[in-house]
Amino acid sequence: MALNGFVDDSGSGEGKDRGNIFVLAGFVACPKQWEQFSHKWQTICEREPKTPDFKMQTAIRLLRDDGSVIWTEAQRDARIRRLVRLTKRKALYRVESVLAWPNYDRVVKGKLPQDIDSPYFLCFYNIVLSFAAFMDKSNIKGAVDWVFDDQGRIGKNANKWYQFITANVTPQTRSRLGNKPIFRHDKSILPLKAADLYAWQIRRHLDREQPTSIDHNDYLDVLVAQIYGVSSVIEGEHLTLDSIARLDEVQSIAENQLEPTKFALAKEVCDILRSQASYFFTGLSGMEFAGWASLLKD
Repeated sequence: MALNGFVDDSGSGEGKDRGNIFVLAGFVACPKQWEQFSHKWQTICEREPKTPDFKMQTAIRLLRDDGSVIWTEAQRDARIRRLVRLTKRKALYRVESVLAWPNYDRVVKGKLPQDIDSPYFLCFYNIVLSFAAFMDKSNIKGAVDWVFDDQGRIGKNANKWYQFITANVTPQTRSRLGNKPIFRHDKSILPLKAADLYAWQIRRHLDREQPTSIDHNDYLDVLVAQIYGVSSVIEGEHLTLDSIARLDEVQSIAENQLEPTKFALAKEVCDILRSQASYFFTGLSGMEFAGWASLLKD
């Protein structure tokens, strides 16, 4: 079965707006379902008040900078609710990888080569590998072609490892991996907008609501608890100096060796990536949101 996965990030900005949580999240479905999804998403967003380039970061606002009204709270919530319900109907599976910035900055930052010194690298491959593991556990046939929201240099640098990773996973895992991931902009690829909505909701809950004991909202209740999927949680204890030193060494050697050596060294990278995350496989009963609480702990 041919499957397409669409993934976006939240929390990758700089400064005070970045927050404490980095998230990559998205959904997987068949091409036909995504085609139906895109048509319906566009139809919903063309209704008044129109939101042709729907993004959660801007859609959440009720007022423009000049104080004029964008839409009412009721209109905003109704629009989000319809888009969430559409996603629930058309997406077969969900996937997310979550990491706390304070943990990364404390343990990892500055200890890796600059081109991969980002939570994006770790979450990128945990998305791919954790979903392959989910497919095995759920007996899902086929392979996934991944589409990530365009991230510029950091995305391209992470993607350079793909051929080495696929060469060093088990044959069973490799059978779940499709073509090399590609990067696109959500203005033209509407399933990426669903990924944006989902990643934003996760980060907002973990960064702002959960620390103050605010329960998750109905949107997450639908997307997480009612869609099968897998959560990859990279916690502080996974980011040990020993494993990071190994990854640094592997990257350094790989950049200066012939292709066969790079492929051999990628097995070490796979082992490190697998050891850096806890996977939560969930069905219709949903996941325990409390399982994410430790992300904010030292």
